[in-house]
Amino acid sequence: MIGGATISFGYLIDYLKEQEESFTLVNTQHFPKGKIKILNPFLVLLKVVGNIFKADVIFLNCSDKGIKYLSPILYFIAKIFRLKFVIRPFGGDFKDYTERFGKVQKWIFNRTTLKTDLLFLQTKKLMQFYQNKNIKTLQLPTSRDNPTEVRGERDFEKRFIYLGFVNKSKGINHLLEAAKELGNDYTIHIYGPIRENYESSEEKRFQEKFDEQKGIYQGVLQKEKVLETIRKYDVLILPTFYQGEGYPGVIIEAYSLGLPVISTNWKAIPEIVANKKTGLLIEPRSTAAIVDAIQFFNTSNYQSLSKNARSYFKKTFSTKRVAGNTIAAIKALF
Repeated sequence: MIGGATISFGYLIDYLKEQEESFTLVNTQHFPKGKIKILNPFLVLLKVVGNIFKADVIFLNCSDKGIKYLSPILYFIAKIFRLKFVIRPFGGDFKDYTERFGKVQKWIFNRTTLKTDLLFLQTKKLMQFYQNKNIKTLQLPTSRDNPTEVRGERDFEKRFIYLGFVNKSKGINHLLEAAKELGNDYTIHIYGPIRENYESSEEKRFQEKFDEQKGIYQGVLQKEKVLETIRKYDVLILPTFYQGEGYPGVIIEAYSLGLPVISTNWKAIPEIVANKKTGLLIEPRSTAAIVDAIQFFNTSNYQSLSKNARSYFKKTFSTKRVAGNTIAAIKALF
């Protein structure tokens, strides 16, 4: 599983099970690939209606297509059956893609999705945008479970990790150039699938670059290996300029283990990376900025940055805190 929203949703479901809350889980992506995907909305509606008489609330967790197509229909179902309707759009680009809706779609959006009983938003930036629009909103940031084993006060060993989708918008080209410039004095490893909206020719070019810089690409990690692997490194690097960026889950995972972060002054990332406290913020699309940021870390400043990262996670992003607040807010609607 890759993607902050997907994993955070999984943790929310785990929390509901642990608390023995009564719920029915409806998968909006039962058919994830191929032409058969067109059946997903019909299957969702069938399952929702089938469970409607034992429900008090419909809680929709979805991306842009769910907001566009599912949300209006579920809104009316909730109204007809007198249920509460709660929405949690994934990612930090909720405002961006809804503003690109056509006139008819915007009219529907304003009279359904924005009339929901509670709208959970990921970032402070989104909260500020919607605060004066007569909408009941609450922040629901990316979260992760508190790991049983953290990095601890291990010596700084100049080991840096990137974990996520491997493509241009995540800054991989600049990271590869920075690694070449820094040479063998630093260990820089990249994990993740070489895909996501890429033609095979572009994937091939990335593979060729990895072949040129032997050992930098480490393949794709299974979910159960993520924390175990991140723990072996000192600092997470995420030089992203991806348009849909919200609160990247990998940053929260790094914090949970006590790893500070190098990331970009991009979208909502400055909300969760305190410069020179929990990590470093750099300008996107800059090889030189990545090099300077990597060289900033040393044995003198590392332990303080590591402790700050771990402390910030416990106060803000642990699943028990975030999921607990979420469920309490939904119950308060009644």
